[in-house]
Amino acid sequence: MPGVIRYNWPEGYCEPELRFTGQSAEPYDVIIVGAGVVGCALAYRLSHYNVRVLVLDRKHDVSEATSKANSAIVHTGFDAPPGTLESKLVTGASRMWPKMAERLKIPYMRTSAILLAIDDEQDHLIAKIHHKALENGVDDVEVLTAERVREMEPNAADTVRSGLLVPRESVADPFTTSVAYAEIALANGVDFVLGVDVVAVEQAGGGLNAAVTADGHRFAGRFVVNAAGLGSWHLAQTYGGAEFTINPRRGEFLIFDKLASKLVSRILLPVPTPTTKGILVSPTIFGNLLMGPTADDLPLEMVDATDTTPAGLDHVRKGGAKLCPSLGKWPVIATYAGLRCNCAEGSYIIRPNDGMQGVMSVIGIRSTGFTASPTLAEHLIERLVEDCGLKLEANSDAVDSREAYPGWWAERPYEDAAKVAADAAYGRMICYCEKITEGEIAAAVNSPLKPRTIDAIRRRTRAGMGRCQGFNCYARLAEIISRESGAPVGRITKCGPGSEVTA
Repeated sequence: MPGVIRYNWPEGYCEPELRFTGQSAEPYDVIIVGAGVVGCALAYRLSHYNVRVLVLDRKHDVSEATSKANSAIVHTGFDAPPGTLESKLVTGASRMWPKMAERLKIPYMRTSAILLAIDDEQDHLIAKIHHKALENGVDDVEVLTAERVREMEPNAADTVRSGLLVPRESVADPFTTSVAYAEIALANGVDFVLGVDVVAVEQAGGGLNAAVTADGHRFAGRFVVNAAGLGSWHLAQTYGGAEFTINPRRGEFLIFDKLASKLVSRILLPVPTPTTKGILVSPTIFGNLLMGPTADDLPLEMVDATDTTPAGLDHVRKGGAKLCPSLGKWPVIATYAGLRCNCAEGSYIIRPNDGMQGVMSVIGIRSTGFTASPTLAEHLIERLVEDCGLKLEANSDAVDSREAYPGWWAERPYEDAAKVAADAAYGRMICYCEKITEGEIAAAVNSPLKPRTIDAIRRRTRAGMGRCQGFNCYARLAEIISRESGAPVGRITKCGPGSEVTA
């Protein structure tokens, strides 16, 4: 039986049947706090068992925080610290991605990557990084001469001394990944409540715990997984979890016009430093080039500081120019910043029964969490079973794939005469930059998670994410969401109540 999706919105912002009005009286087996890629992946994998699962998040769509703003690279784990949990999970997941992406309809493309040594000091490090890759089981890497690098990437910097080819590095769509996990989880019976801010986890008696929201709702469950990312520290304080220190690490990015895509065909990686992988240049799955990120540590209270800065963007330009100098001459169509979780104690810290029986803390998941999400979810389930006592029985009716949306990735419905003849909406262009039609937007509004914000529709369709950045289609997006949902145009928001597009 499918799960339910509810939004904690005021009356009139979505259909009455989608509005959250009160928690379930029946306890859940597992409550997941956080609907990022880790929380959604865990829900997806748990949905293959006969357990009642609930996902809670303070945002109004899945993948609204850290997970939506990364470099979208599916890493091989060649440069992960050997022998660590991160290395094990990332290297294992990278081999799962091609088939998983096909099954879940996630845009995915194997591009390969070249790690570029641009001075003598970095040149000496290539051999060490090559050895590290072999230690991690990534045995298909190849050391390249400067001449071979320039044959493969003619626009790479003239200062290149050598390189390391990593053939299986790939790019994918981080938005679609979380959506795909969540949609399959929903189909298999997982419930979602979005727009609820979980501020505490408490004991509820009878072997139950309770996730408590800022507006006083209590959701009871036997097990609670704290996958709240940058919100995990505050939540852990309420249940007496072991100490840890985290902070937001802001990464700023530039997106270049698609006309620049001819300059680079592979991911160009810098030699990493002890604190950051550095500023890279990469193709995106949708035909642009991306440059970034920075790595600026911010205080913990700045968990919403996703604004870009002149200094940060200048740093990105200068860093990217060291790998591909000619890219700086091309126009930038968008900038963005994401916040990843920096943990002083390390990365991939999993603490079952952390301060309270049945509560698991998931801490310090770095940007590689996007890649590792399927294997990390399996690891979390193992810990829930072995350490916390969760009992699992396979769900024989569970589905493990989904249908592609109209217009998914490379398919363009407006080019299909039969499709347009059957539904003229697929011939009415709304976003001319990305060539997205009214039919695609309407289909996204009516997709399983019932997205009701402009940002949610943009992430599912690419409408408004092209050269004009929504200047010509933003109002039409609001009109279509209004028409399909029945909510007044004045209640259509960018990213939830308080961001009304007509205000």
